[in-house]
Amino acid sequence: MNSVNQTNACADGDIVGRDKITKIESPKGKIEKLLLRLKEQYDASDETKITIDELARYHLRRAQDGVEGLENKLIAANMYHYYDDAIEKKEMFVKLLERWSLYSSAQMIFVHVLAKAETEFSHVIYPEIPKISEGQMNAMIMDRIVNPIVEECSSDLMIVSHNIVFGMVYWLAEQCFIRWHHAQRAIA
Repeated sequence: MNSVNQTNACADGDIVGRDKITKIESPKGKIEKLLLRLKEQYDASDETKITIDELARYHLRRAQDGVEGLENKLIAANMYHYYDDAIEKKEMFVKLLERWSLYSSAQMIFVHVLAKAETEFSHVIYPEIPKISEGQMNAMIMDRIVNPIVEECSSDLMIVSHNIVFGMVYWLAEQCFIRWHHAQRAIA
């Protein structure tokens, strides 16, 4: 019988008697794959001058109810007390968007998260606003939009914090893709 004694062995890496099995984790989700692609594009300085159509859509304001801009939307929703915080967080998001929109994979990430936020807000949160308190609405925004996007987009390369995602919500409001105000809020 063959036996090997590695009692005082020393190596720069692992000491393995026969077969070393390593587990290589591949990216699981769409965003994780896009973040890996973004890292490759960033490292190669592979920038683009074209903005994909889906992202360009979010840069066009569309005030269907006549209430334009973040400040006016907050006033209409009786939420002006958030204005200073909203402007600061919105600018944090705008800076991130401007910096990373030079990369096609980052544009795809932004399209994904903007569409997710718009859809969640418009189809789940907005219909509930007349029936719930401001605190409940904020909790829904955290649970349905902010926390999932922060978790999904965590990366060493592109830092996406809770403040930035809340800034994205405020930016979407400024661009008129989401709104807090109904004709009249039932609960203040």
